[in-house]
Amino acid sequence: MKVCSENKGISWYQERIVDASSANLGLVILFFLTCITSLYAFGQNGFALSAPVIYSKVEAPNNWSPPTAVNRLNQFNGTSIGYGINLNYSFRPTFITKNQHFFLNIGAGYYNQRFDLERPFDYVSPLLPIFYTDLYSYYCWQLSAGLTYNYPLSKNYFLSGNLSYNKLNSFRQEYTPTSNHGYGELTQVNHNRIDFGNTLVLAIGLNRNLGNGFLLGLNVLVPLYIRWRNDKIFKDDPTEFSHPKFSLGSSISITYRLKNI
Repeated sequence: MKVCSENKGISWYQERIVDASSANLGLVILFFLTCITSLYAFGQNGFALSAPVIYSKVEAPNNWSPPTAVNRLNQFNGTSIGYGINLNYSFRPTFITKNQHFFLNIGAGYYNQRFDLERPFDYVSPLLPIFYTDLYSYYCWQLSAGLTYNYPLSKNYFLSGNLSYNKLNSFRQEYTPTSNHGYGELTQVNHNRIDFGNTLVLAIGLNRNLGNGFLLGLNVLVPLYIRWRNDKIFKDDPTEFSHPKFSLGSSISITYRLKNI
């Protein structure tokens, strides 16, 4: 019965990998088709390159120690940093509203979710029965869509509010043991394709017109919702998700506004 359960879990995991890869390809194609179409259909389009950083406080369950163990910790506490770089395309949706301050955004980019959290994990090695890691990372492709409202303050400055939904798909995972036990570099690198998580982020920013169509923006990021898929390497259930206890971030962006076509 145990073998059947494990095979079922592996089959589900493989199906999620295939589904994530297919979904990514479809979303990337949709991204470029939307850019090309809206470039000629709408006015005041623009491309923005942004670099977000989000800090989180996190906790994880102890799935290794027996419930009756002496001095057992039920939870492991730590922090997490998410950072990356995104290319976003914005356009004014005249088919929805004539308001010149509203913009729709779609984007794609790279994102790394790093956890500074000490916990045991399933490291394949004959050296010790249990290894601990206090640093592990998920390298992801990110796809996003959102809505922006710009409020002018003067000729060269304006405030912006953006609500964006982001989908993370991991293509590389790294787990670094707390000690190499004299055996050199022991970081374990996996190349699984994982539907890693989703975020809903509110960004409030101050933007300055630099001239020649370029804009510089500084933003405060307030995550309204974050979820990360559990990792079976920690004996977690990969069909479930975890959430941070607290998150807050910032980003810097440079935007180029295209001339009306």
